[in-house]
Amino acid sequence: MADELETELRSWLIQAGFADDLELTAMQRGLGSAEMWTFQPEPGAARLVVRMFSAHSGDAAEREYLAMDAAVRHGVPAPAIITRGEVHGRPFLVTTFIDGVPANQALEAHPERAHALGLALGETLGRLHVVIAPAGLTDTVDAWVDLGGPALDPIRHVLDAVPQQDRLLHLDYHPANVLVRDGLVTGVIDWENALAGPPPMDLARTRAILRAAVLGNFVPPPHHKAVAQLELGLIAGHEQVFGPDPAPDLSAAWGLAMTVEDLARQAPKSGGLITPALVDRLAAERDSLVRRLMSAEPDR
Repeated sequence: MADELETELRSWLIQAGFADDLELTAMQRGLGSAEMWTFQPEPGAARLVVRMFSAHSGDAAEREYLAMDAAVRHGVPAPAIITRGEVHGRPFLVTTFIDGVPANQALEAHPERAHALGLALGETLGRLHVVIAPAGLTDTVDAWVDLGGPALDPIRHVLDAVPQQDRLLHLDYHPANVLVRDGLVTGVIDWENALAGPPPMDLARTRAILRAAVLGNFVPPPHHKAVAQLELGLIAGHEQVFGPDPAPDLSAAWGLAMTVEDLARQAPKSGGLITPALVDRLAAERDSLVRRLMSAEPDR
């Protein structure tokens, strides 16, 4: 089936005007559902990327298309969309290839530069949050709240009242999804989670992912201090562009909640990398914050 899929994809690309002798080269796949290839559209031309979603993932493909298009139009580094299509019921995007290495690899290679790397990531995230989300991502204004799951029901009314819910959020902004070169961000990838929402929640989601990476030892223990420095830089860089978070406990509760829901879904296909103990630890931190927020709230 894989060979048949690549054959049909190649035929589609040729019919769309790309070179008859193009060759598709598979790219590394993460825990997500998308498959990726790279190809040269014609001799001497810059390489392009095909990002193909699973069947019946039209909504995710549309979110990624709308989010990347908006980001690029507003000067945020992201792959530019060349064309899009569908093969065997699976939607795909053809985009430019972004030069650079994932920020997590840059961090491991030069942990002494962690704070500066975090600053670069935070500034880029802040620039993203200046962008008003395109209409296709704002049909349900509070869709972002639902990503935190039912554990946040006691503070749902507080989340619903958070301002600036019309901004473009990435919601999977972590070092493996940010490409860098010489200390600068060259591109942000993997936009299928993108939604409209308030910027502090996107920052908190990134911090929750970093927390999970440390607790789950996805990052080698010798580099845990570097992750902490990167996080401090991330916060400072974001503040330089967008200002401080007015309700950090609220944002942290939501960021942890979304990450718990996400990891619980990803665990079965992680090959044991994501453990129940990790999910439970993050859930306990989420619940502690929810209780703190409830106790601090005046009688309603």
